Amino acid sequence: MFQGSNKKEVTRGSIEARDPFAAAPPGISLTSENQHWPWGNPPKEVDVDSILDTATARIDTDDIFRDEMFKLLVAGISIEHMVEAWVMNGFETGEFTLDAGLLAKGPLAVYIAYTAEQYGVPYRMFEQDDPTAEDRMDNKEYLRLLKTNNPKMFSTIREELNKTIRQGYDSAREAMDNPPSPPSAPEGFMDEKEPVDG
Repeated sequence: MFQGSNKKEVTRGSIEARDPFAAAPPGISLTSENQHWPWGNPPKEVDVDSILDTATARIDTDDIFRDEMFKLLVAGISIEHMVEAWVMNGFETGEFTLDAGLLAKGPLAVYIAYTAEQYGVPYRMFEQDDPTAEDRMDNKEYLRLLKTNNPKMFSTIREELNKTIRQGYDSAREAMDNPPSPPSAPEGFMDEKEPVDG
């Protein structure tokens, strides 16, 4: 093996000593049998209407299940979270395909909300109070990203902000040093002197 003059010693267990070909190749999981997993076999149901009928029938007929669901709603668990857990559980146990579960998600959530309304149970539809808040970035995070990714723009904004603050302090100090003079008493038409004839 060729060793150049600048070859550094590689210590055992370091990143440099790791063999890049010692990992499984991409797609290796597609070459093995996965029929011992429930999702590796055909699902028990593929019709979305039938999946919804089964789910809503359990809510309607199983009093214990419905009471437990209401306990979760009162405890603050959102309907969105419960339905997502139902989709994952149904897919992992082989009850239905993932896409059929995702298609049933919306109607099932509306049905759970309807049932909660009928029984007077308070509920939250979404996991977040404001679903649109996820799309927004707070100012602190924005400035941190700006400082990291565009330091020149960050320093320009910081300097402009400091300049504005200094101008505010200067104008406040000037107002304190030179208070405005009190307004003179207004002269009304009653204070006018009559012209003297003469």
